[in-house]
Amino acid sequence: MPFLGKRALDFLTDQVALTESVGGCDMTMSLDALQKQYSSLEEKARRFSEALVSQCSQLLRDERIPLGVPIEHRVKSWESLSEKVEQKKLALEKLTDLSDLVGIRLVLLFKRDVEKIRQIISETFSVVEQEDTGCRLKEDQFGYQSLHLVVSMPPDWLKLPTYKDFAAFKAEIQIRTLAQHIWAGASHHLQYKQDSSVPAPVQRSIYRVSALLETVDLEFERVLSERETYVKQIGEPRPDDDLNVDLLERVLDELLPPQNKEIPENYGDLLCDLKAFEIDTVGILHEFITSTQDAVKKAEAASLSRGIENGYFGTSEERSAKGVFFTHVGLVRSALEVRFGDAWHDYVLSS
Repeated sequence: MPFLGKRALDFLTDQVALTESVGGCDMTMSLDALQKQYSSLEEKARRFSEALVSQCSQLLRDERIPLGVPIEHRVKSWESLSEKVEQKKLALEKLTDLSDLVGIRLVLLFKRDVEKIRQIISETFSVVEQEDTGCRLKEDQFGYQSLHLVVSMPPDWLKLPTYKDFAAFKAEIQIRTLAQHIWAGASHHLQYKQDSSVPAPVQRSIYRVSALLETVDLEFERVLSERETYVKQIGEPRPDDDLNVDLLERVLDELLPPQNKEIPENYGDLLCDLKAFEIDTVGILHEFITSTQDAVKKAEAASLSRGIENGYFGTSEERSAKGVFFTHVGLVRSALEVRFGDAWHDYVLSS
């Protein structure tokens, strides 16, 4: 930033100085006053951000909506905030008037989940405003695509001691797919945020990249649809059917206690484990699970007891109250240890 003399600094300060509105009562704040307010609110804003992340994480788990990357969240820094105030000549009565003082970003794997989580967030929080930036684009344009929701805590939540300090706060929740997230990151770095930003020699390539990323979202939708059709048509698995992750989940749901199941479970890695020990068909899996069931029950009881004694190490109080320790994947891996002993240990160490 170039050096500013006293007159220039006074001019900038005057742009955001205390000024009376037409009614004579509403006041905007100077940068110094805003900075003091920021210092007093920053910690509370951080706790508000963390509370929203915790609630969003639970909503995603409950609805089995997978993330492309971990939830991102931030409280806007004073440097960023003051720059925004100066550049846009914002007249603020208080910092909490900003819709993006607190920001949260949900990057989802699949496009179909964007609308699902939008609806869930709308039912859970108080939505102040929302915008789908993709609606700005014409059919022959590319650009930034993301769903933005500005939310606040519901009135009933503010009665709780945990949330009572957050009444004045709003947060912007951005929801996008992983493909849209890649585009946003790359276009931000290149500063190609819209058609007019792109040099003519680069336009063909940038259009191609934009189209490819949109195609990724569409093709994932196709994969999900085809998988759902396959699962519905599986019928009763036959003993000689080769295992895949969908059949594996189906068989384990039939053979193992439902209260042990965790959502989600890592069936992909478990399938690799089973195939390493030549458990690769539905029939062999059936025999393997049923023949080791009693030994696995004893192993789980011992693990549960040790876990409770050690402050729920390796489990949780909620699962312990249900009398379970292992997930479905954990039960099968315990069975692998029972059946194969040292060979299983060697496999784990080498994996």
